Amino acid sequence: MDLRSYPYKKGCILCGKPLTYGPTRLRVCCLCGLTEPSDCVCPDGHFVCSACHTAELADLLLPVLTQTDERDPLRLLERMMELPAVNLHGPEYHILVPCVLLSAYSRCGGALAMPLEKALSFAIRRARQLPGGICGSWGVCGAAAGAGIFASLVTCSHPLNTPVWSIPQRLSARCLEVLAEVGGPRCCKRVSRLSVQTAVRFAREELGVEMPESDASCRTFRENTECIGTRCPYYPKETDPGRTGNGAVAERKTE
Repeated sequence: MDLRSYPYKKGCILCGKPLTYGPTRLRVCCLCGLTEPSDCVCPDGHFVCSACHTAELADLLLPVLTQTDERDPLRLLERMMELPAVNLHGPEYHILVPCVLLSAYSRCGGALAMPLEKALSFAIRRARQLPGGICGSWGVCGAAAGAGIFASLVTCSHPLNTPVWSIPQRLSARCLEVLAEVGGPRCCKRVSRLSVQTAVRFAREELGVEMPESDASCRTFRENTECIGTRCPYYPKETDPGRTGNGAVAERKTE
């Protein structure tokens, strides 16, 4: 399966129509035939499971993140979000957050209990268990959970490891607090950037590892129907700075 054969980067990746949300039901993936519960579906009935959404990502991520000299996790995230397997929204962002953090953390002197490639593989395996849309259905954003996966791997946390058990919990909680303060609706790029930046500060304060802390300016806000405009910290400052709320939506409606 090659998702690059489907040209749509937002909405339904098979036809491009806006996805709708409703009661959770068992749905059959149009690509692999897997049956999976989901509250999201295309108006034409298309459904693509989380596994298919992320199937190509590992093959693209591992060579870059194991060989790069980049120490800045937000810069790495921006690069990874340009990969052809990454859509405007989707469960692939749950994977990106822990992976860019692990790569940068190791480049900045952070100790890992295993080779980086193995840690990345563990992160991918864990993050793939987080279905798309959980920010609305579970109350736990996948980007924040991804930051927790990063912390669990660098601290060797497990359910019985009392000395470090709370560390991933605190990072995920801190990420969720930051995301909730900015508010919704969801934007996978926004919550991923916020979670990465929060994890950078957390690593410095709690883990004693200094990673570069940069900033970003969104280049895809015009493509995002749910863009919150100037409420987003990554909304370009030079773009209609007086607009608030769903500014990008208002702009498209008046064009």
